[in-house]
Amino acid sequence: MNNTNKLHILIIGILVLTQSCKSLKNATNESKTAEITLYQNGNEKIIPKGTSSIAINKDQFSLRFYNKKYNSVTEKYYATQIGAFIDPNDLEKIKVGMKTQDLPCFELGSGMAPDTSGKYESLIFNNSGHHYLNYENSDSKRLNLLKTEKEYRKLEFEINRLYLNNKDVSMRETELSTFYLAILIDENLNGIIEKGELTKLTVDIK
Repeated sequence: MNNTNKLHILIIGILVLTQSCKSLKNATNESKTAEITLYQNGNEKIIPKGTSSIAINKDQFSLRFYNKKYNSVTEKYYATQIGAFIDPNDLEKIKVGMKTQDLPCFELGSGMAPDTSGKYESLIFNNSGHHYLNYENSDSKRLNLLKTEKEYRKLEFEINRLYLNNKDVSMRETELSTFYLAILIDENLNGIIEKGELTKLTVDIK
C-alpha cells in the first residue's frame, strides 16, 4: 500500500470518527429533554420514545421530565407546557412543524393560572389553554425539583386531582377512563414545535 492510499484511509477514518462523535453528542442532547417518565405507587418507568399510549392505575401519579432553569432575569423562559384534553381530535390538531401561536392551547397567553399555592393542584382539561410548568428557584416554582444535572433539572408534575366541567375530583373518584396529553418542551424557545420537542399520549385509566 503506497503512502497516498494510507493518507486517504486515514482521512476517511478521521471523518467517520468525527461524524460518530457528533451523532452521539446529538443523541445525548436529544434524549435529555425527550425523556419523560411516569411515576406512580413508588414505581418510575421511562415512557419509551415513540410511545403513543400509557396505562395508569386509578390513583395519583406524576410526570417527570428534564428542562432547563426558568430565568426571568435573562428572559430565558424555559417551561414545560402540557395540554390536557377529553376529545382526541384536540390532540390530533397538534403536529410537529406548527407554530405554537397557531394553536389555541399553546398560543401566547394561553398558559393557565396556577392555584394560590403557586402550583396546579389539579390537571385541568381545556382545549384553549395549557399548564405552564416552570422552575426558577425554591420560592418561584410550579414543579418539584428532583435533581440537577449540569444545565438541566429533573422536574416533577404531580397529578392528584382532575378538573373537568367545573368539577374537581380526585383520581380515585374520577369516572374518566381515557384522556389525552400533549407535552411540549420548546428547548430552543423559537415558538415552533420541532422533532423531539412534542410528546402526545393517550392515557388509559385502569
